[in-house]
Amino acid sequence: MSNHSLEGIKVVEMAEAWAGPVGASLLGDMGADVTKIESYPRHSLTRPTSSRYATMPGNGPVYERDALHHQGNRNKKNLAMDLRTKFGKEIMRKILSEADVFIEGYAAGKIAQLGFDWEEVQKINPNLIMISIAGWGLAGPYKNMVTLGAGLDATTGHLSVRGYPEGDFVDTHPNFHSDATGSSTIFFAILTALIQRNITGSGTFIDLSQWEALVWQFPAILADWSMNKRIPARLGNADMHIVPHGVYKTAEDDKWIVVVAENDDQWARLCEVISHSNWADLSHAYSSIIGRLKGRKEIDEAIEQFTIKYNGFDCADLLQKNNILASPVVTPPDVLLSKQLYERDWHKTIEHKWTGPVMVGGFLWNVEPDNLDWNIPTALVGEHNKEILLKLGYRSDEIDAFYKKNVIGNKYSD
Repeated sequence: MSNHSLEGIKVVEMAEAWAGPVGASLLGDMGADVTKIESYPRHSLTRPTSSRYATMPGNGPVYERDALHHQGNRNKKNLAMDLRTKFGKEIMRKILSEADVFIEGYAAGKIAQLGFDWEEVQKINPNLIMISIAGWGLAGPYKNMVTLGAGLDATTGHLSVRGYPEGDFVDTHPNFHSDATGSSTIFFAILTALIQRNITGSGTFIDLSQWEALVWQFPAILADWSMNKRIPARLGNADMHIVPHGVYKTAEDDKWIVVVAENDDQWARLCEVISHSNWADLSHAYSSIIGRLKGRKEIDEAIEQFTIKYNGFDCADLLQKNNILASPVVTPPDVLLSKQLYERDWHKTIEHKWTGPVMVGGFLWNVEPDNLDWNIPTALVGEHNKEILLKLGYRSDEIDAFYKKNVIGNKYSD
């Protein structure tokens, strides 16, 4: 690994979709030795077997060309096995006996059914840090319910406060905030446990409810309801206390720009640029935020009459040069062309057997002097089966027998 911050730390991950896999990848980015245990012969959510779900180029198996899987599973080695079998459990015990961290993302109670709950894991390795990331946690009336991002965003109230006033909040884009909060919470919880182990010398069990990791971010909303019995309105791109604060059309079809003036100084500069400098005069109603709140519609129309003359990036440059808050609303291709990300060397190009060279997003942070890198491309299913099992002490003929008995595998059925 390029970064050595967590060098020597062995992580075992059994998780699917986004939060758990990304949390483990963040550890791998920092130099940890991460082994992903994938289910076999059942394929995971990000290993689709139908061609209609292929989201990356190439002619190889569909389950090796899912963009979500690639982005969430870098810097790991892959072992695909059936943990329900006698030999699968034996392999798992050997892996855990040498591990520092065990991440499991099954529904509550499932890992216990497989024989690897905290009580049993402690017997295998008393120094192990184990983190369970069931959506609702391992206790409470919801513990037996299964959920992913959509359920978490909905039941925390997140979906009810985002979107447009005139829209139905049930009809929302399938990008869920809980995926981001979950992965980062997992990462920092494990770092904290590793620090604690250095002090106490013993392992730790973490029951991390992804629901709780998201709901704690809404103290203001909960307080407003507790004190005022008031539910916040969905404002779309507007802000309750700031005008202007919106998204405006540009010269290009279906291209938009964000423009914001948070205070009177920013407002005065914006007024000058859009040729309404008199609106900032003390004698004008719009010189105060109270007046601007009342005149939101007219102000928004005047700003759009200006922005619609330019493309988004040129308009943003013009406004920013005048110290006005502005940014184009970018599409995914625009991100690839971002000067900011280019200068920070954020984009990474990786080589993969079935997709060829692919440009992917970079990392959450830069670290000096040994920066982060995408050292291990997203592994093929079962790509490191033999390597991992040989290190555990199994002979080549034993590994061949595991393949024949379907204990391990390196491909999924269509």
